[in-house]
Amino acid sequence: MTDPAPDLLELRGVSKHFGSFRAVDEVGFTVRAGARHAVIGPNGAGKSTLFGLVSGTLAATAGSLLLDGRDVTRLPVHRRVGLGIAATFQHSSLFLPETVLENVLLAALRSAGAGAGTGLGGRRKAGARAAATARARTLLERVGLPTRHDVPAAELSHGERRQLEVAVALATEPRLLLLDEPAAGMSPAETERLTRLIAALPDDVTVLLIEHDLDMVFELADTVTVMHLGHHLTTGPPDEVRASAEVQSAYLGTTEVSS
Repeated sequence: MTDPAPDLLELRGVSKHFGSFRAVDEVGFTVRAGARHAVIGPNGAGKSTLFGLVSGTLAATAGSLLLDGRDVTRLPVHRRVGLGIAATFQHSSLFLPETVLENVLLAALRSAGAGAGTGLGGRRKAGARAAATARARTLLERVGLPTRHDVPAAELSHGERRQLEVAVALATEPRLLLLDEPAAGMSPAETERLTRLIAALPDDVTVLLIEHDLDMVFELADTVTVMHLGHHLTTGPPDEVRASAEVQSAYLGTTEVSS
């Protein structure tokens, strides 16, 4: 019997308060290395706030976050990226006037430390750019955009932009990839394509995603965490979570969870 994978991310009593409003209140669970771990819950459950705490875009009011045993609670976003946390959010952060390739190339160059202003010699900088360009092209092929290199990001469909965002995140060589509602606004065909893309990511990329499309969640996830009104309700295998009376109650008895 193989040993279980170690925990890559641990949340210990993490809270985020906005005045008297407790958006996230003493949430704790772990995400094991290599997992496809989904966070679900009704609107207002605190899911996106939780992601902000993990990515570093929000500062925790209390509690701690550990990445591979290291406390990252007070680290800014760029330090977390350097440690292997990458995120895509509900609202696009792409450089829309730039081409698809340039968006990924910029992320790859920054990850390699070969961006503008690094002081690299001309030959070394040219070599780093060539390597980053090759990596960017490989990533675009992986996410299903092999023929869209020279298209401005602004001209992509909504689904294609989501694919590009994943490529940009992967260019930073993450250990933990955070996906905040990646299928939001997608057609069924686009959602199916994105599901296949996430499922095909390498095992050394741990995925933590928020998603309202529960069909997608239960197809992809090996572990599901349910939040409700800012609290951690339960974490477990998809079938166990789907059958939970607590989860059914949180979703007001809708058949969306139990189907």
